[in-house]
Amino acid sequence: MKRRKALKQLGLGLSAGWVMPHLLTSCSKDDPGPEIPFDGNVVIIGAGAAGLYAADILNAKGINVKILEAGSQVGGRIRSLRNQPDLINISAADFPVELGAEVVYGTDSIWGTNIQNFRVATNDLESVSSDQFILDNLAKTRDEWESDGDFASAQNFVDNLMGYSGPAVTAATAAAGLPARVSNLVNSQIGNFYGSSNANLGIAGVAEALQTRAHDGKRFTLKTNPMQDFLIFRFDQVRELIQLNTPVTSINYTSNPIVITDANGGQIEASKVIVTVPLSILKKNLISFSPGLPSAMSGAMGNLGMDHSIKVVIDFKKNFWGETSGFIWGGSSFPTCISAGVGRSEFNQTMSITINGPKAVELSAQGADMVNTILAELDTIYGGQATQFVRRDLNTDQVLSLILDWGKEEYIQGGYSYPLASGSLSDREALGVPVGDKLFFAGEATDVSGDAGTINGALASAERVTEQVIKSITGE
Repeated sequence: MKRRKALKQLGLGLSAGWVMPHLLTSCSKDDPGPEIPFDGNVVIIGAGAAGLYAADILNAKGINVKILEAGSQVGGRIRSLRNQPDLINISAADFPVELGAEVVYGTDSIWGTNIQNFRVATNDLESVSSDQFILDNLAKTRDEWESDGDFASAQNFVDNLMGYSGPAVTAATAAAGLPARVSNLVNSQIGNFYGSSNANLGIAGVAEALQTRAHDGKRFTLKTNPMQDFLIFRFDQVRELIQLNTPVTSINYTSNPIVITDANGGQIEASKVIVTVPLSILKKNLISFSPGLPSAMSGAMGNLGMDHSIKVVIDFKKNFWGETSGFIWGGSSFPTCISAGVGRSEFNQTMSITINGPKAVELSAQGADMVNTILAELDTIYGGQATQFVRRDLNTDQVLSLILDWGKEEYIQGGYSYPLASGSLSDREALGVPVGDKLFFAGEATDVSGDAGTINGALASAERVTEQVIKSITGE
């Protein structure tokens, strides 16, 4: 009954009478014993996608699992506006506005397959929208820019990113031969898209990852359900294993059992620990390990970055950028922008903007004024329509917008991992090597399937880390 109620509340659109085997599990006297007998326990640090999936797998095997989450909600960097009780819902549209991941990549990817299996309604961006590209303060489609030689050169560089075989340099260095007028366009599609800027991003590491990907890469969104809702629903079986508001400050794995200490002064013992916190938390030593982490792991972290990241959502009274426009590439203050309602709603009037790297640091220093900076650039491109049609509070005349500054989120402190010029998949592999069959690491930064920085990468890391944990238990 609990599972059916959850389905109804989330409105996931599952066919009547059709339920995945995952939802049929129960604990009755006729159930067999655990698949993997283990007298100990596994504690997972972090209730993001990687932590939830790892717990789901181990719990299904009969292993005693507990999840410690620093924040007050699950999902990590997967967050939806509708699920934030402390925020005003700025959007009048009838579709979910995502504050974290908003696009699914790969219909046959891990995340895509889960969504398809549960028959959640989806929105194929490839068929319902076309991208816009900004050059010289003009926004046009790819076809409309076709005759522009500079645009063709820029897009050829972007389109052939996977085939890059040059030296291990930054994307800016690799693109140095392109005309200056396309620099924002290339940065938005490469540097910002992969978590930073062309000045910081290592192009060889990105190309290597893309060459490793196995899924079709098609882009789609959930049509009516927030991503966070589906994540919570998908891992409903482990929700009771989560302890919220428990930031871990130290892990002593010299002892047996391992001793985990949290910021509240509490201590929890564990036979094995899986750490799934963001790379930024590890790099800033916000969790102390005793003994310290191996030098190979520290060296690998030095080849990867995780920069400041901001999500800005702005609501308008009119869609002035085009009813079928999906992504808008090439802005300076809004490098990666998606029309959040395209293909979802007749109220197609919301822009969702992601800014990473140095530009995010610059805008973060402006505070709420960053919205005016974005509106000013939109006005230049769209003939003053941004200021004209932006929604405002009737009482205060303030712009109805939302800023989620991920760089200032205490337990996240950034967007997602990316390779520096010296970084490669071997560094991500080194981050995922178990320490003494006691300490294990997962999360998108440890993904070696080519999907680091995405939900797919987080889920793939969970599959890998649970295999490591099970092997350490069984010895097989």
